[in-house]
Amino acid sequence: MARSLNRKCLECSKLPTEEVRQLHGPQGDGCWDDSRCHKRRSHYRHRGERNATRVLKRQLQQQVTQPQLVRLCVSTPPVSSAVLILYSEHPDNFKDGIPIHAIGAELWVDNQRQAQIEPIHCFGMRGDKVTALLPQILEAFSEYVGNGKRFTSFSVKVHRHVRDCPLRPCPFHPD
Repeated sequence: MARSLNRKCLECSKLPTEEVRQLHGPQGDGCWDDSRCHKRRSHYRHRGERNATRVLKRQLQQQVTQPQLVRLCVSTPPVSSAVLILYSEHPDNFKDGIPIHAIGAELWVDNQRQAQIEPIHCFGMRGDKVTALLPQILEAFSEYVGNGKRFTSFSVKVHRHVRDCPLRPCPFHPD
């Protein structure tokens, strides 16, 4: 916490040096000290300016550390993305040998989901049948977009756990 002001020194700083030496020197009350008082008077005279400068610096630092958010309006053509959703028992450690419970897909244009293919249960299907579903899904999305864009692969593959499978009835979800 800051030290409190000495009212006597504050009043003294406003007076000329000769007058202060007469009032507070050896002929006066004796509180004048040549080694301390010149510095102290300067401090009291300029403290308002120094405090104002300190406040300004602090405000500028706060403005620098808190950048303002600027949004750019960039006109770009809409970006279409095909997302493959795989439901399995080990989504965090998915490998080729892990059986797939269900497959779903979503079509995203910019930040909005435009179309969705409901998940299809894959248990009981052979691997080649599951693999044959993928080009069919991509073809359906290509027809849905209809601007001549052909999806040749999925932009993103999302792995979800079997317990998140929305299909009912499902052997993993006894209802």
